Amino acid sequence: MTDVAATRPYGVLGRVLGHSYTPTIYKELAGLEYVRFEREPEDLQAFMTGDEWEGTNVTIPYKRAVMEYLDELSPLAERMGNVNTITRLPDGRLRGDNTDYFGFQCLVEELGVEVAGKKALVLGATGGAGTTASMVLGDLGAIVVPVGRTSEVNYDNIAQQSDAALLVNCTPAGMFPHCPDAPCTLEGLNALEGVIDIVYNPARTGLMLEAERRDIPCIGGLLMLVAQAAQAVERYTGQVTPRERILDVTERLSRREQNIALIGMPGSGKTRVGEQIALLTGREHIDLDRALEERLGMPCADFIVESGEAAFREQETAVLAGISKCSGLVLSTGGGVVTRDENYPLLHQNSQIVMLNRKLDELAHKGRPITARDGIDKLAEQRMPRYRAWADYIIDSRDCAANTAQTLLDTLPPAL
Repeated sequence: MTDVAATRPYGVLGRVLGHSYTPTIYKELAGLEYVRFEREPEDLQAFMTGDEWEGTNVTIPYKRAVMEYLDELSPLAERMGNVNTITRLPDGRLRGDNTDYFGFQCLVEELGVEVAGKKALVLGATGGAGTTASMVLGDLGAIVVPVGRTSEVNYDNIAQQSDAALLVNCTPAGMFPHCPDAPCTLEGLNALEGVIDIVYNPARTGLMLEAERRDIPCIGGLLMLVAQAAQAVERYTGQVTPRERILDVTERLSRREQNIALIGMPGSGKTRVGEQIALLTGREHIDLDRALEERLGMPCADFIVESGEAAFREQETAVLAGISKCSGLVLSTGGGVVTRDENYPLLHQNSQIVMLNRKLDELAHKGRPITARDGIDKLAEQRMPRYRAWADYIIDSRDCAANTAQTLLDTLPPAL
């Protein structure tokens, strides 16, 4: 590697890149500093013929446009007709490759569904991701059925494909902030053995949530993003990333991006523990009741007294729907959030849900009209089974909020 090459960055080329997990992934996989190369179409030629970068990933809208500037293509990129990784060879020539194929193949393998000879429905099959998924599945021996708005098999008649073993979403439907939306329902697809959704934000899309409810194995798209990056690193540096390392980075990145949502009895310390977690992790803390009070223009207790609990719960769900789709937060919920079934998927889509378990005789009562009305024992009888059912982790309260927060963080699996 020349001195110049050693100082040139790697990055990703696109038009509008915004927030991206990719720099974190490359830093974690190979210690590479990774740059966002945002370029307008009129600037593409100067970028491609210049020497400011050593290697780059390519995203929309340039996966095809860059091909005219390349000196050679890998057999796979030539077959796929698009490029997502460009390597600068030692003699300065540019080589185009495609690592999305490997990324999607990892998704199929990790899901564990044997697809050979089975029907696979691919939503958005004509798009860039859809053509990649279709090619991988075809190579694995699947019978690929494209699904689109105007296709022979479309979202209105998809239920007729009752013998399909796999459904793959390659559309952006259900991606943040339009979550937990879904492009279709799984109703009628009774032979499904697995669901793949290449959307990776939120952690669990609307399709994945429905698959979970139906006990169908499912997987999101974050692994594809990390795996394709790992193969790009191999193209750039020759460094091979073991599959175990790819899976580990995927899991830890997912945990970093997911919220930590606190549930538990009224007065169990969710707000103070949430504040301590935020101090320890640098995450933003949001208290659902405080957000509700901003929306309502009055204290929650006053609204419950004036308008009733049912009206309050509707407002609570509306606020939760907006907050819970975000990433990387600490969210302290109200004690009654578990009383509405529809709140669980809102939390579960992008959160690690933690129940704070505090002794009933230690719970705070002041300013809690529902507690005053029903009593702690009755509330506990109604809600404790739901807290435990919703929780991914249960943490017993310690002598202070700071120690409870530290215990919680020590219990959660590590994140990036």
